[in-house]
Amino acid sequence: MPEGQGMRATLQRRMLLLGMIPRRPRRLSAPDLKERLAYRGIDVSLRTVERDVENLSSFLPLGCDDRERPYGWYWSDDAPLQDVPALDPETALTLAIVDAHASSLLPPAARDRLKAHVKRATEVLEASGEGSGLRLWPDRVRILSAGPPLNPPPIPDGVFPTVQQALLERRCLDVTYRSRSRGHTRDHRIHPLALVFREPITYLLATMEPYQNVLQLAVHRLEAVSLTDVPAKDPDAGFDLAKRIADGDFDYPEGDTMTLELRVNADLAYHLHEARLSDDQAIERDPDGGSRVTATVRDTARFKWWLLGLGAGVEVLQPAHLRKAIAEEIEAAQQRYRKPHP
Repeated sequence: MPEGQGMRATLQRRMLLLGMIPRRPRRLSAPDLKERLAYRGIDVSLRTVERDVENLSSFLPLGCDDRERPYGWYWSDDAPLQDVPALDPETALTLAIVDAHASSLLPPAARDRLKAHVKRATEVLEASGEGSGLRLWPDRVRILSAGPPLNPPPIPDGVFPTVQQALLERRCLDVTYRSRSRGHTRDHRIHPLALVFREPITYLLATMEPYQNVLQLAVHRLEAVSLTDVPAKDPDAGFDLAKRIADGDFDYPEGDTMTLELRVNADLAYHLHEARLSDDQAIERDPDGGSRVTATVRDTARFKWWLLGLGAGVEVLQPAHLRKAIAEEIEAAQQRYRKPHP
């Protein structure tokens, strides 16, 4: 092989090796690295890989765990992130937003791995200049809840990371859970299935031995958790989180779909023109200046709460059971407000 080609091959191989070596506490041995190079189509001897990493460690912050063979190689904790090719500002912005808005969704190990990337992303954005739109973006974009800004209930120390680890590693948990309905605590073994964040509450979906039905456990009511070595299993009937959400499991279903008919004021009609209740929604103007809205929606407690929150801006015409339920809620509220203030 000509000298120039040999140098390019060595440089390419060593750059690939740098990208394969993990940050501590993880580590990879030379045989592991050789196998990964072979997967990339680079077939070299084990001794060549060993020479490569030894050479690279002479001027880069690479460490070697030599307590047992084969030795394990790793980047040291304080090693600066090596981004080759250079991290571009658009990707840096993506990492900054993930850190700001979605880091709580990640398991602890993934959050730890992300820290170095987020630090590097911050440096790239700061270097993009004072007037850069990319640099300003994280401070000029926010996601707001539709409801009041409720503070999430505190979760006992150590509970949430253990729940995440159990879900990530598909292992059962022994938990002490405080029931909302009965107000007492009991010990259970559960099979974790999924996490759902519905502001301000975090829910763990799980089955509880010896039963198969999927429960929604509020994570802040887990007073103690212990990770077991028992593999977690899905229910015999299977588990599909997307389908459960689409079916309204988190909206507290009270019935099937229903054909809704509302009389609404002009402001609400305008809002529903922009944000539709359903694909088949229709709006017709009434002679009195209001509008009539029809749509097929799910019969859920959350939808009823939404209607009650609209106050005098909406009147439920159909279905009859929903009109009756709303009227009873309003009448009960009126009776309470008619009483003298204590």
